[in-house]
Amino acid sequence: MSERSMPHDAASWACPHGQDARRGCVACYEESVSPNPALPFWEVAAWFTTERPIPIRTLQDVHHHGRRFALDQPSTPLVYLLTGHARAHDSVEAIAGVIGFLLHNRHVVANFTVTETRASPQSPPRTSTTRQTDVWLDDRRSG
Repeated sequence: MSERSMPHDAASWACPHGQDARRGCVACYEESVSPNPALPFWEVAAWFTTERPIPIRTLQDVHHHGRRFALDQPSTPLVYLLTGHARAHDSVEAIAGVIGFLLHNRHVVANFTVTETRASPQSPPRTSTTRQTDVWLDDRRSG
């Protein structure tokens, strides 16, 4: 996390809309749909538990969401890992937006409890459609 690294009080976890980031914020999620490209780019991971298993098909469908989200299940039953990218002012807002994805899609997970979060500033993904192997081959030809 950035300037509010490891916040311990509830106020430190409040997103711009006053929601606890660890519980998600639909407004932060909706704002991330068409983000301001000037905002920092964050990679977010949130581990959470559920009362009921999430179907495998649902886990696979999240990968096709198209917004760089992934929902995986580590080896522990009823523990899941949600990862995603977000543009946000700070790490708390990025976490609120990624977890807000779960709130926005209540049909995916009805009830959940976030147990741990991580947010790291990242460089935006390259928009080039050139595969890494193509770049390597071009470098090799020119050398």
